[in-house]
Amino acid sequence: MMDAKHRADRWRAFYEEEGGLRDCLTILRRAYFERAAELGVKDTAGLQKLSIASKLVEELDRHAQNIIASGDIAGQQKEHLARIEKVGRFW
Repeated sequence: MMDAKHRADRWRAFYEEEGGLRDCLTILRRAYFERAAELGVKDTAGLQKLSIASKLVEELDRHAQNIIASGDIAGQQKEHLARIEKVGRFW
């Protein structure tokens, strides 16, 4: 099983690199908003589809950020346990 910290580091690299996932999601969001601006107010079906698509992009972004955050927490826990173990050896 893959270490959560290692997994988070891989996702962070993919998410934060130039042209990475964050940039792709930003481009999609912008495209959805621009398309929504082009639609008429009466095109509720089109606006609803764009709204759903935008929510999916947000959910994907949130999922990637949660993977990164959980890996950071796992890394901090690992470091904390190592410090506790080190202190325990002195007693």
